[in-house]
Amino acid sequence: MGFLDGILGNKEEPAREGLPFNISTSLRPVRLAARRENCLEVLVTIKNVSDSPFMASATIEVPRALGFENLGITRIKEIRMGELAPQAEKTISFSLCANSQTVAGVYAALLTVNQHYRDYAHVLNYAKKSVEVRAV
Repeated sequence: MGFLDGILGNKEEPAREGLPFNISTSLRPVRLAARRENCLEVLVTIKNVSDSPFMASATIEVPRALGFENLGITRIKEIRMGELAPQAEKTISFSLCANSQTVAGVYAALLTVNQHYRDYAHVLNYAKKSVEVRAV
């Protein structure tokens, strides 16, 4: 399935030194239609590669041309995933929408995955990843 993952945009980022999780992203469908109201799903899979559970959250920030609804008012969205067990993975979905003002081009959405301790106000580790969204 590696060939299809390359076509569909599934990219896994290996854990860096000291980072207890891997991040993989994919887009469904692969692109947006420019100058139309349509949406796509950004699927984010976080895998706990450590031997201890932790709380995780993911935040995505989109440029002005995109939004999380057709009006494009909201630019940042956070999803709290709760606790990830050791060696477990969880997939969440962000819905990105284009509107009649979205021109054709490549847009970068900034994904941030946080590892928390105690509660969501305390961040232990984080990783940032740029997700490219094409509008044609």
